[in-house]
Amino acid sequence: MKKSIWSKLLVAGSSFVIALSFNGCTSPPAEETVFIPPEYAHLMKVREDAAFQKAWGKPEEIRKYDKINIAVVISPKQLDESWWASNNIRNLVSSKEDDMKYVAEYTRDSFLKAFAKSKHFKLVANSGPDTMALEFAIVQLVPNKPILGAVSNLSSLTPIGLMMLPLKVGAKSASDDTGGAIAMESILRDSTSGAVMAVFADREKGKAALFNAKEFTAYANVREIIDTWTAHIVTALDQIKEGKKVHIETQGGFTPIDY
Repeated sequence: MKKSIWSKLLVAGSSFVIALSFNGCTSPPAEETVFIPPEYAHLMKVREDAAFQKAWGKPEEIRKYDKINIAVVISPKQLDESWWASNNIRNLVSSKEDDMKYVAEYTRDSFLKAFAKSKHFKLVANSGPDTMALEFAIVQLVPNKPILGAVSNLSSLTPIGLMMLPLKVGAKSASDDTGGAIAMESILRDSTSGAVMAVFADREKGKAALFNAKEFTAYANVREIIDTWTAHIVTALDQIKEGKKVHIETQGGFTPIDY
């Protein structure tokens, strides 16, 4: 009898996890913008199946350029955080300012690597003719809680932890910041006139997984999100330059094992 009950629970749990793997666990878009000017923010369309949750642009204008310079900035105004997000043991070992600077520097390096693979755009240091300027603003940064991540991962290796997987994965999926989160807002301009050609914004959280090695550290999930963003920006610009409609395959927010 006991064996039968445990078997049914395991089957139910497996079905729940499989359903999550198909549905994904995406982060809802931020309800407001704090860096993009209001007159452009209201032009953005919300797309659940696109590389960025909100975007607006002029592809025919972007197509005229072949160079770009990038400024990664920390927005002076940040999106509001929940009580759970703001209470983190990370605050005992590092300041918010230091963490922001670290993530901004990582983002700059990520752009360097991403644009090295661009087919049509050269990353340059200065403004000039045929050059766009991208202001990439970090508007929210939520570190992972490594201790909770370790407990969650290690408990998954026990019989009781295995039975709790559906509840654990469900909790991660429902939360906006479990496993870390980051939000950005970007403005693409002509580097000399300042004319706005595109604005886009996104907020992503760390993937929900049965076992996620990235949850042992504070910012591994965030670094992965940044690398995805920079790669998507390069891909989108290359597609626009080629006269194509922007189409980028995005990954779901759930993976069985994430290293």
